[in-house]
Amino acid sequence: QAILCLPRSFEYSQKNAVLVPAAALGVGGMLLYWLRSARKTKTIDMGDGWWGSGERPLKGKEDASIRPFKIETSDKEIEDLHRRLDQFRFTPHVEGAAFHYGFNSSYLRKVVAYWRNQFDWRKQVEELNKYPHFHTTIEGIDIHFIHVKPPYVPHGRAVKPLLMVHGWPGSFYEFYKIIPLLTEPAKHGLNEGDVVFEVICPSIPGYGFSEAPHQKEFDSIATARIFHKLMNRLGFKEYYLQGGDWGSRITTNMAQMLPQSVKGLHLNLVFIASQSLGKLIRIMLGAYVPWLVGLSREDVRRFYPFVQKNVYDVLRESGYLHIQATKPDTAGCGLNDSPVGLAAYILEKFSTWTDKSFLHKDDGGLESKYSLDELLTNVMIYWVTSSIVSSMRYYKENFSKDPHLNAHDRVGVYVPTGIAAFPQEIVHIPRVWAKDVYKNIITYSYMPRGGHFAAFEEPKLLAQDIMQFVQKVEQL
Repeated sequence: QAILCLPRSFEYSQKNAVLVPAAALGVGGMLLYWLRSARKTKTIDMGDGWWGSGERPLKGKEDASIRPFKIETSDKEIEDLHRRLDQFRFTPHVEGAAFHYGFNSSYLRKVVAYWRNQFDWRKQVEELNKYPHFHTTIEGIDIHFIHVKPPYVPHGRAVKPLLMVHGWPGSFYEFYKIIPLLTEPAKHGLNEGDVVFEVICPSIPGYGFSEAPHQKEFDSIATARIFHKLMNRLGFKEYYLQGGDWGSRITTNMAQMLPQSVKGLHLNLVFIASQSLGKLIRIMLGAYVPWLVGLSREDVRRFYPFVQKNVYDVLRESGYLHIQATKPDTAGCGLNDSPVGLAAYILEKFSTWTDKSFLHKDDGGLESKYSLDELLTNVMIYWVTSSIVSSMRYYKENFSKDPHLNAHDRVGVYVPTGIAAFPQEIVHIPRVWAKDVYKNIITYSYMPRGGHFAAFEEPKLLAQDIMQFVQKVEQL
C-alpha cells in the first residue's frame, strides 16, 4: 500500500513544484502592479478648447505671437466717467448701519467725491504701464499678462519663473506691490538664499484686459490649460505657481493637470469643500481634544466657535456668490452701467474680506489698509474694460459643473506645496485638512496678520513666505 502511494505523492510534489512558484509569481505580479499603479499620480486631462466667436476655424494655426500692449485712456473716457459720477443718486442709510447692510452710503459719498475731483486716472495709467504688458491669442481669445524680469541678477543667483494668478474682484494690479520684492529681493531687504524671480501675472479671461470667452462653460480647468499654454509659449518648461481666491483654484488645477511642469505651488487660500461623517466627527472632537484630530492651538483659535466662523460668517459674506453662480448677467448689467454701483459692489469686499471687524466701521476700514487711489485703480480696470459681467459669469461656469468645488479633490496634488494661512481669511483650513488634497505640503505658515487680498495688503509677508517655500523646494 505504501509502495502504491509513492507514485501518487511524487505526482503531487511535481504539481506543487509547478503550482507554488506560479502562485507566488502571480501574487507578486499583482502586488507589483498595485504598487506601480498606486505610485502613478492621477492627473486631470488637459483636453482642448475654443472660446472665440463662432465656430473654430478648420484650417490654419493660431497666431502664437507675443504682442506688446499698453493701457491707454482718452478725454472721452474720463468725461463719460465724470458725467456718470455727477449723476450719483444718494440713498440714505439707516442710523448705525456701518457696513452691516453693505457699503455705507455716507462713506460712498466721500469715495465718489474723491473719485470725481481728486483721482487722476491718467496718472494711474502711467503707474499700470510701468511693467511690460502683453497680449497673445490662445484658444481663440486674447490673453493679457504682465511679465517682469529682474533688472539685475547677482552672480550665482538662479532666476525662477513664477506665475501669479488673481481672483475676484481683484486683478493683475493686486501684485504691483509684491513684484519688486520678488524681482529685486536684496534691494528690499529680502535675502532668501539664491532665489530671484521673474514674475508673470495674467488676467483671467473675462477679467480686465483679457478677452471674455464667447462660449459657455469656461471654467478653472480651461483657465489652467490656457495658462500652461501661455507659460510654454514664453519658453518655460518648469515653473512655480502662486494664487489666492480663484487663483488658488486655477493654480491647483494646473498642478493636477501637468505636475511635471510645476516645480512648486504656493497658495494663500485653500478650497477644501468635501463633507463626510469623519470630518464632522473631527470638527466636534476638535473643540475639546484638538490634539486628537491633529489641530494646533492656532487652528482652534481661528476655527472655533465653528458655527459662527464657518456658517454664519460665510453665509453673510457669500450673498454675491449665489447671484453670480446663478444669474450673473442680471445684476451685472446694472454694475456695468453705473461706476458708483460698481465701486460699492467691489470695494465692500475689500472691506470685510480684509478684516471681519471692519463690518462695524462707518468707513469699512478701507483706508487703514489701502489708499483710495489703489482701490479705485482696481475698480477702474473693471470699468474701462466693461469686464464686471464676464468676471461674474466665471462663478456660474464653475459652480454649474461643480456645486461644491470639490470634483477634483480626489485627484490630489502631489507637487511640493506651500500654504500661507492668513488670520483674516474668509475660512481657515487647518494643515491636517489641507493634506487630504495637497499630499506634499512643504511649508504651512500661520501668518501673523492679513486677510483675503494678501499680495495687495501684506506684500512683504507674502513675499517672504513664497521665498522661504521656494528655497526649501530647491533644496529637496
